[in-house]
Amino acid sequence: MQFLQKQMVLFTATETISTRTPLSSSSSSSSRSSTRIKITYSYLSSIQYLLIFIIGIGSISISAEALVPHQVQVQALGLGPLTPPAFSSFDHRHHHRRRSSKNTTLQLRVGSSSNYNYDNMTEEEIPSAPTSSPLLTFGVLADIQYAPIPDGKSFGGQPRYYRHSLKAAHHAAKHFSREEENVALVVNLGDIIDGKCQEVEELCLAEREGEVGAVATATGGESDELKKQTQDDSTQHSSGCPGSSAVDDVVEALSPYKGRILHTYGNHELYNLSRKEIGEKLQIPFVKEPCGDLVGYYSFSSSSSSRDGIENSKDGNDGDECHVQFVVLDTYDIAMMQRCPTTSRKRQLAMKILEENNPNYPQEENSPVGLEGVQKRFVAFNGGIDVPQLTWLRETLAQAQRDNKLVIILSHQPILPSSSSPVCLVWNYQDVLDIMREYKGTVAAAFAGHAHRGGYKRDEESGIHFRIFEATLESNDPIKTYGFVDVHEDCLVVRGEGDCRSAVYSLDHMDGYRSS
Repeated sequence: MQFLQKQMVLFTATETISTRTPLSSSSSSSSRSSTRIKITYSYLSSIQYLLIFIIGIGSISISAEALVPHQVQVQALGLGPLTPPAFSSFDHRHHHRRRSSKNTTLQLRVGSSSNYNYDNMTEEEIPSAPTSSPLLTFGVLADIQYAPIPDGKSFGGQPRYYRHSLKAAHHAAKHFSREEENVALVVNLGDIIDGKCQEVEELCLAEREGEVGAVATATGGESDELKKQTQDDSTQHSSGCPGSSAVDDVVEALSPYKGRILHTYGNHELYNLSRKEIGEKLQIPFVKEPCGDLVGYYSFSSSSSSRDGIENSKDGNDGDECHVQFVVLDTYDIAMMQRCPTTSRKRQLAMKILEENNPNYPQEENSPVGLEGVQKRFVAFNGGIDVPQLTWLRETLAQAQRDNKLVIILSHQPILPSSSSPVCLVWNYQDVLDIMREYKGTVAAAFAGHAHRGGYKRDEESGIHFRIFEATLESNDPIKTYGFVDVHEDCLVVRGEGDCRSAVYSLDHMDGYRSS
């Protein structure tokens, strides 16, 4: 199969101007822009002429207003008329400006009644701005992957900031708690800690020896203060399971937010803890299926929650109550990790899936080498969804449709191909998609993590939005990555912080829900 991956296109003011209303040098545009070049001529050498010409070009000034729709206003001084650096150097993802000239300013406002930040959107993500207050606002975090170890890199070389991610999570929790944000709940999309928690003593020891050695070389002796500082993490987690202590650290970091946090879980929790332990620490309602294996799927709405893995409550639909239902999937239902090798039917099924689809198994079970396209998903750090959960999903969406609820699906792994790298997909994503498409007038979006760089794709068949949120782990200090989602009657608005992409997703595929 052909490799399917959609590289997100960054939305910048440069693109807006060049694609919608290009600057023109014709006389007809003179009322909207002007260029002034002033060069003083004299009897000078050719080299002097050249120097003066360059200096003169540097004094060009441009004034442009109302050049493009959505009230994009630009004022630039000291920049060329066709490709102003003010646009190309505007870094939307970090929510601050890097200016090539201290006199350069940029103001971006979209819509007539809202001041949402539309940073880094693709064209398909920019409908008209919402004109009403949100029905519900919730916070989002993905792939915190905290570990009390030195910074490192992924297998692909991407930097990872293990300790800073804890600070970022704490900052996010405090932001979610602000009264003006009115956050009803928070969603954590899994991988709250990193698998390297199991190596904490070894890695912290290596860090301590390296740093103390460097100080000793520079000063002729060891620094007791540095030695103590670099030992803190390893001694703090030396007793008991380091992964268990790390989860406690993240739960504590999130404690400023006093509302409900809906947790999914991912492969990195399973590298450290059993499902029973994960459920106890993160309040995930794992239940034992008839086969004897624990599973952790559940739903939560604005008016009731299900604690037994099956939506067994029917909510009324009267008054002004917001009926948004979150359906949390367990994408490690069928999985290798933390399943008994001899007695678990789900592990046996996982082994069979990998054996039939990945020639690297079992020696290199996490390697997609030699696999093409969506076949790359058949690696051991992914998982699948078994028949009982699929049945539950269909029943839950059918009930939500009858109750006229707007549903948002939550999972650690992405579901739709081309929404992110295929190596991160749920093994049997097509089974999940088929059910979701049956209820396209009920399901607004599916949010996931796992693919750290994020991604987005709207399903052409159903109109459902599939958004993968960027990892908190891979943003360096002082950047702190998380987001808010405002649920409006006609759209979802993502307000990103740090490296989280902002976006607006139209709910025009849900006309039946809005008119009911």
